[in-house]
Amino acid sequence: MTRELFSTNKMKLLFEKLASFSSHPNNKGVTRIAYTPTDQAAHQYMMETMQQAGFIVRQDAIGNIFCRLPGKNPDLPAVGTGSHLDTVPDGGAYDGTLGVVAGFYALMQFQPQQLSRDLELIVFRAEESSRFGFSCIGSKVLLGAVDNEKWALNLDDNGQNFFEVIDECGYNSQQIEQCKLPDDYFSAFIELHIEQGRRLELEEKNVGIVNGIAAPTRYSVKVTGHADHSGATPMYQRHDALVASAAIIDDLNRAACKEAVWGTVGTIGKLNVYPNSMNVIPGEVNFLVDIRGIEPESIRRVADHLKDSIKKSEHDNEVSINIREISSENPVKLDNEICHVIEQHCIEKQLKYMTMLSGAGHDSMNMAKKFPTAMIFTPSKDGISHHPDEFTDFNDIIIAADLLKETLYSLAK
Repeated sequence: MTRELFSTNKMKLLFEKLASFSSHPNNKGVTRIAYTPTDQAAHQYMMETMQQAGFIVRQDAIGNIFCRLPGKNPDLPAVGTGSHLDTVPDGGAYDGTLGVVAGFYALMQFQPQQLSRDLELIVFRAEESSRFGFSCIGSKVLLGAVDNEKWALNLDDNGQNFFEVIDECGYNSQQIEQCKLPDDYFSAFIELHIEQGRRLELEEKNVGIVNGIAAPTRYSVKVTGHADHSGATPMYQRHDALVASAAIIDDLNRAACKEAVWGTVGTIGKLNVYPNSMNVIPGEVNFLVDIRGIEPESIRRVADHLKDSIKKSEHDNEVSINIREISSENPVKLDNEICHVIEQHCIEKQLKYMTMLSGAGHDSMNMAKKFPTAMIFTPSKDGISHHPDEFTDFNDIIIAADLLKETLYSLAK
């Protein structure tokens, strides 16, 4: 394989080859759980492909892959790109993998020492939370954001924690601290990814320029009322936990809608009702709240409204309500200057583009804490992701890959 011959058709073949690495090859979806033999095989294949192309390739102590094209001045911070290869169970072929393949395609368009700065493609390990319960492990390790205690306590389905698994795979958990990247490692980092939503498709745009990544604030809410006979208990004597919950849910939705101008969203996606019987007034309801956004003050306003709504519903329905914060992460604003470079290339190429936020988390949200970072989104058909029907038209992939190439050139020339 040579750079001169690496066409968009070669990129498509590489993508299709990586899609074949699945633990359940007869299923429509792709299952490549982090550090399983299938995941290891996919990473090994990608490393061999990089080495055959003449890149400088290395792995760190947890298996992150680094593929470097030398520039004229190795003392300058490099320009980076990358994504991940692991998937959720029965997921799609595009999530993460597209960013790796497009990044490889982009690097293949340049010769060693053609640009002033080095270019480097990173294949992050364990971006999905499917195995260990927490996400973006590879990029967190590169930033030195390792929570040894929590990571040791979280076990996979086999009863192993992250450290045990990587040691079993031949990596070295004792050298994780050495994986941390220096502050001047990258001058810029760009991740190409599928949108995992419908905005681009509905707006008929080919490209999304991502200038921020939302972060979740999550709560667990327990509503305790009193279970009674649905026929024998008058309406005015009820302590209905579900009615109280419904008022809160509706109120949260209204509060989030008021903050929509800031890109904030609120969701209650899991709800358990007890005793869950048609002829019994619900005595207890447990539900989970997920508030996401890019503006901290907007997130706080929705969270405060939730708490006020809980107090009101508790009083109005004569129930007891307990709220517990599960997590509160900081949203990430991406680099305006890199976004501007991407936008200029979109204008020059007369691409249909829009500036947008990412509602899903990505490795870029960690990279952005240390390096100027931006993202390029390409459309997802019907907004489907983490599902076998995940799909992006290859013409859109070519547009995004070429845009990534041009952006890397501008930042590294």
